[in-house]
Amino acid sequence: MMNYIVVLSVMLLAASHHITSHPHRRPKSEHRSPPLDNPSTIQRISEIAKTAQQMDDDHETRLIQSEKNYRNETDLFVCCLHANILDFYLGHVLNTEDKFPDLATVKTDLDRISRDLTAKGCSIKHVNDHGHSHRFKESFHKMGKRAQKKAMGEIDILFDFLAKFC
Repeated sequence: MMNYIVVLSVMLLAASHHITSHPHRRPKSEHRSPPLDNPSTIQRISEIAKTAQQMDDDHETRLIQSEKNYRNETDLFVCCLHANILDFYLGHVLNTEDKFPDLATVKTDLDRISRDLTAKGCSIKHVNDHGHSHRFKESFHKMGKRAQKKAMGEIDILFDFLAKFC
């Protein structure tokens, strides 16, 4: 009996370490969009964000809201909010003329995530007028030409939210 308790304790400790060592990633499932768990996609998005951040001299403005603003919302609702922002990225941000590493591949991966979330039942239009979505779009348009680089610099934040909540 004691051996059973020791083995169980070790397994629980190992499982808790795995969960805490990857706090922004959900376990893989057949219902998740594959690019959300693809290390190559994660790396490419990180490289794009770093490149854009190096070109951006505005370190005070943030387009994507902090996670603390979503404490009272369900994961599905936060997922759909960011799916709405993702669709905005696909239509307005990722068509940049600036050169970013692997942008075409990232765009394909993000388009796949958008389609998968729609098929999963995430009603993007339902949250179109939500305050966070509206503020993101309004801030983006107010920034003018600087908005493109700012949004590209935050693409990793968007991806993290999608990976965490979807």
